Amino acid sequence: MDKAREIIALVKDVIADSGRKELVGNVPVLTTNAVCKQLGITARTARFYGEVGIVTPQRRKTTRLFSPAQIRRLQLARDLRGLGLDIKSTIALLNRLDGSGSVQDKLSDVSERLSSHLEDLAHRQKEVRQQQDMSKSLIEELGA
Repeated sequence: MDKAREIIALVKDVIADSGRKELVGNVPVLTTNAVCKQLGITARTARFYGEVGIVTPQRRKTTRLFSPAQIRRLQLARDLRGLGLDIKSTIALLNRLDGSGSVQDKLSDVSERLSSHLEDLAHRQKEVRQQQDMSKSLIEELGA
């Protein structure tokens, strides 16, 4: 449950970040390598999240620089993907957190999306069990 609380806190932080304007040059930034070490993601993942619009890091020549708000978005994206959300759902959810509406409305949207995802997981779990059962039957019939 600690991880669940951590993700909820992160969602709330990302919502709060969406209402703030960062002043370029006045926030500490981390390079891609530092962010990757901190979050346990690959540089390719960080670049991909930039390409799909999850974050828009500052650029200094070829170096990407991530603000604390962008790092929180990367962390939340990583955690949502870790729950099994596909990239389109992750992007849509993060965009919703940036959109208009109250904090409670946004939290309700997250809850609804995760409820739908839970239903999808239960359906897939049922399919996997059926595949396991069929595989076991085939193995038994083949005499292995």
